[in-house]
Order: sequence, then structure tokens, then C-alpha cells
Amino acid sequence: MDYIFIDKTIKTSIYKQIASSISKMIDTGKLTYNDKLPTEKEICEVFGVSQTAVKMAYQQLIDQHKIKRIKGKGTFVTNRETYHQEFPNIYAFEADQENECQDILFDCINDEYMTQRMLKMDKNESFYVIHRLIKSKKNPLVYQHVYLPEKFYPKLKKIYPYKDGLFSLIQETYHHRIHHIQNTFSPALASSAEAQLLNILSGEAIYLIRSQIFDDNQHIIGYIVNYFPGEFSSFEVTVHAKP
Repeated sequence: MDYIFIDKTIKTSIYKQIASSISKMIDTGKLTYNDKLPTEKEICEVFGVSQTAVKMAYQQLIDQHKIKRIKGKGTFVTNRETYHQEFPNIYAFEADQENECQDILFDCINDEYMTQRMLKMDKNESFYVIHRLIKSKKNPLVYQHVYLPEKFYPKLKKIYPYKDGLFSLIQETYHHRIHHIQNTFSPALASSAEAQLLNILSGEAIYLIRSQIFDDNQHIIGYIVNYFPGEFSSFEVTVHAKP
């Protein structure tokens, strides 16, 4: 609360001074996403101001999309940009050189039936598992589970990690031609682990987008499960009506 400054000797409204103090700390990065703000009662007690003034200050910051209220939990900073994209182009972030990719898991397994089914692989065939977190301006943009059949990516571990993105790995390093990507979309609620990685609260809405990557021979050469934070992701879907 030491970032709030109120001067009662000037004409500037108390609520504007409170809102300005908090806004300045958010804009300079001293308050960041999900930082919890003091309650209205706490501010009233410390500064001897009316609850109405604090309510007005918080409402102004809410209208500016800088903070949010969560019933029963408090008031939090929410200054994250929203990733907005047309649904067929959801992987546009791969081409953004400013985004940061953090790999957190690499493995090769052959005993996960559901993944083998999505990859249309035979039982006991091996595939690589890569978990990675992609960030935009230090905030998590998407958490990914990437599955690549070993038969299409021999000796992947020897060239891993890849620096230029997943699709560069597929097309330039292994010379697979991507014919099309089949995406499915569903809403879900974040588990505690997913919430921690995406820097959201457990139980908040996320978008679950699964992608099967096909080559010219209709082989599935990759399968990706994307976890997008719902509050900070939006996608456009175009529906074509038949005449």
C-alpha cells in the first residue's frame, strides 16, 4: 500500500489521486498481473478517506482494464494484452520474433494410447513429447504440449532445442511439407498446474485447441495441444453459409 499517495491539501479529487497512484505503479511495472491490491476498508483506515472515494478509484481502474474484482478473493492487477487472431491463423505467434519460448519438458515415450490414436500410430511406436511455454512481453501467451512421431523426426534430441519455432523445425529442418492443419476448439477450466504456468487463477476459463498437422500423404506428422488463457485470448471464426 506504500505506492498510494494522497495529498489532502490540493484540489485534485481523492479518488483521482488513488487511481493515479495505482495506475502509475502498473504502467511502470512495479505492480504486475495478478498482484493483489488492498481492500477498500484497508485504504480507508490508513488514509482516513471515504469508502465512496475508494470505490470510485477502483471503478475507474476497472473501466481502464487495469484491475479486476474477483468475488470472495479481492481486487487484482490485470494489465495483460489479449492475443487476438483469426482461428485458422492461431499459430501466427510462431512468426513473432519478440515472443519468448521456454521449453520445460522433453521426452520420448511409446505407451500413451490416446496420443498414439491422435497421431494414428501403431501400439508401441515412439513419439517425442515437448512441453513449452510461449510468452509475450513476459506474460504467458500459450502453454503447449507438442507430440512428434519419432519415425518422422529421427535423432530429434541431437538437434534439440530448436530456436526458430516448431514449424521451422518441421518444414526446414526435417523438410516435411505441411498440407493442412485440422483444429478443434473447446472451453475448459484451468487446473492448478495449468493456472500456475499461465499465470492465472486455478479454475479460470481457458481455451483448449488441439491441432493435427498433416503432410501431402495425409500422414499426421505432429499433434499439438494448446492451452490459451481465456481472459487474454480471442479468436475470430468465419462461418460460410451454403446458398
